[in-house]
Amino acid sequence: MNIEKVIVELIAKNNGKWTWYQLERALTSRGSDGTVNAVAEAEALIKVGLLATKLDPAYPAPLYFITKKGLLFLENGL
Repeated sequence: MNIEKVIVELIAKNNGKWTWYQLERALTSRGSDGTVNAVAEAEALIKVGLLATKLDPAYPAPLYFITKKGLLFLENGL
C-alpha cells in the first residue's frame, strides 16, 4: 500500500472536513492496524506541498485539505 497516495486520496475525498483523528480511523479501516502514524505522514505531505491545514474554532485540531499540487499528484501520479 502506498500510504502517501492513500492519504492524499482520503483527504481529497473529505477535503477540509477531517482532522488527524478521522484520518487515523480511515487508515486503520484500510488495514494499517494502527501501524501508520497519520500525523507524521500528513506532516510530511504538508512539507512537500501535497496537503495543507486550516484552523477552525469548531474543531480541536487543524483540518486537512488538498492543494493544487496534491490534485496534480493524484491526476498524474507524480
